[in-house]
Amino acid sequence: MEEIINLSSNQILDSSSFTFSLSHKNGSTELPGDYNISQAKGNIEKPNKISIDADIISNNFLLKVSYLSLNEKYWITNPISFDWMETPSEDNPFLNINPINILSDIYLEIKNTEIIEYKNNQYKIKAKINSNNLTSLVGEIIIFNSDVDIELLINSNGFVKKIYIFGKVQPKDSKQTIREIKFDNWNKKLIWIEP
Repeated sequence: MEEIINLSSNQILDSSSFTFSLSHKNGSTELPGDYNISQAKGNIEKPNKISIDADIISNNFLLKVSYLSLNEKYWITNPISFDWMETPSEDNPFLNINPINILSDIYLEIKNTEIIEYKNNQYKIKAKINSNNLTSLVGEIIIFNSDVDIELLINSNGFVKKIYIFGKVQPKDSKQTIREIKFDNWNKKLIWIEP
């Protein structure tokens, strides 16, 4: 058990890039300004390149928004015209979310790990983490210092394929809220262009 967790942790540290998608069952991820992400996908390249395409619910309206962080500049699309706008950091709803660190933060205090299945060269591991280690996913709107149940799907090379995060992480979550994050394209070349 410890061997696969250590291997996976090292793969995360050594990786340069990956893609991800976030979806929810029975909930969403709340951002400042009464924005709620229902689903998102994006590209990550260390140390600080992030692109996100998100479906956001605000005031009962579904908005499609794209976000780019590149060369210490931020852009977000206008949800009506879809034109890119450079955004000052103080108006950036994604500022406190840092998907680059999601996995490394989860591994900081992982405990009660248990392999519940090994199939098709993939480990299914259940564990607990401290909610504080999810700020890179949910930002500052969080229930601090609570135990959170997770499941990890890790291939035999140590790359994380999926994480399920169960229950209350943010105040508006329910016990039935499930966040599912899929990871893919580890260390693949990504193209970055300023809008």
